[in-house]
Amino acid sequence: MKDQTFEAILQAASELFAERGVYGASLGDIAKRLDMSKGTLYYYFPTKDELVNAAAERCVKGISGRLMAWVDTVREAGDPEEALNGLCDAFTAGNALRVFMALNNAVEPDTALEQTIDRAMGEWNVIIEVGALRLPAEAAARMKRMLSAVLPFLCGLAGLNADVDYMKEAFAALILG
Repeated sequence: MKDQTFEAILQAASELFAERGVYGASLGDIAKRLDMSKGTLYYYFPTKDELVNAAAERCVKGISGRLMAWVDTVREAGDPEEALNGLCDAFTAGNALRVFMALNNAVEPDTALEQTIDRAMGEWNVIIEVGALRLPAEAAARMKRMLSAVLPFLCGLAGLNADVDYMKEAFAALILG
């Protein structure tokens, strides 16, 4: 029961962070969304920082897992556009990228949240590079050259609340020309 409640709190917090931003979602708002008392919420997360950090870890873990699965689907002889669509799907499943952007916008220097975000960005760049190496040579070379733009580009589109299909089209156009 405790694990279900813990996950429900993280899910509700993530949804509210994506909708309102970290600063726009209070612990009271999260408790209200779950129809639970603030005392129950405080039992699981004594501070908002602890909740934000747990939501960040959950978000990062989910995206990282989907990116690793994406790498397994990329094949050298495969369709590069299909592979890029899969990469977009790994980032945009549910509202993961919007949650990540909300968390990223709340980063303050020298905090656990900053460390989590920085670690994730580094890890994701490596995973994307590994996946890019499995693309056909021309697409792999172009993606490798543009690797530093991949995450900011996707995050920027998420920040604009772009439609996922639009994100896929724009991303494929960026990488494939």
